[in-house]
Amino acid sequence: MNDSAIFSLRCRQHILLTFLYFTLNSIATAAEPIGTRIEPGSHIGLEKPWPNVRKALKSEIATIEVLVCPDQATIERPRSFIITLSNSRGSDSAGLGLTIKQACVVSNVFGTRLRSMPLNADEWTHVALTVNTKTINKRARLWINGKLVQESLILEHWPGSFAVTRMLSDKWNQGRVFSGKIGDVRISKTVRYTKPFEPPTSLPEDKQTTLRLDGRRLPLE
Repeated sequence: MNDSAIFSLRCRQHILLTFLYFTLNSIATAAEPIGTRIEPGSHIGLEKPWPNVRKALKSEIATIEVLVCPDQATIERPRSFIITLSNSRGSDSAGLGLTIKQACVVSNVFGTRLRSMPLNADEWTHVALTVNTKTINKRARLWINGKLVQESLILEHWPGSFAVTRMLSDKWNQGRVFSGKIGDVRISKTVRYTKPFEPPTSLPEDKQTTLRLDGRRLPLE
């Protein structure tokens, strides 16, 4: 092969590699979750999109998941609420939900806490809490980006109702608010995850969906 042919081959290889780089980069960018910017203090009341939420029907709540992108302020806050289902006093033993505490995701399942590793500011994370509601001793698992980070048996009884059913802000005016971006939110009737999985970038509705909020059109108040 002469020098001209070698030069031509190298040019074609360079063009091909450049094309592949920009194509893969475009795919990676397109796959990023789409969310809504959340200002401190904004919240979502769940009664309108989910009329049965206050009835605390355990047949409707087996997986709670959300695509979340906290900003630096949320990472630095002592605590930020994501999803809160509880009695009017906010008692842990009567509550089910997700918060960010000192940069870590913390789930409360009727007084039992499961905790993740610290999150990074301005990075998307898929958070899922699964609770086996069909057994007396309910098994709760916290998943971060498709990986199981902690699990526990829950001995407390399921409450008869929820008085507080909201997202992203503090019902009790203690500044435990979320800011950053929130993508899709989905609550399901079934335990969706039992082994490690590829974290999704969207949460579509299906027959097992109890509640879905579209990250592009969150009903902020």
